[in-house]
Amino acid sequence: MFDKELNKREISPLLELLSIAKQRGMDQRELAARAGLSAVGVSKAKSRGDLRVSSLEALANALGLTIGFRPLQPRESAIDAIRQGQFFALQDGDDSP
Repeated sequence: MFDKELNKREISPLLELLSIAKQRGMDQRELAARAGLSAVGVSKAKSRGDLRVSSLEALANALGLTIGFRPLQPRESAIDAIRQGQFFALQDGDDSP
């Protein structure tokens, strides 16, 4: 069984991409077609909350976007931790170096 919180974090990028597509006048079916994916597959992924990274990347690329990563910690905490050589020791939400 999937962890529900993890599941929400995984699907939110898909929902964000669908929202961007809608703002640009594209529906889910058109976005899927431009990404080379089936509309049914995207719909099922949205329903079950499970999407392959390659599919997410294809959808982003179809919108002229790329997928990136950002730290969970506030930027200042990450900078301080890097300077002190302790970046990987930071815990979720821990602002102390």
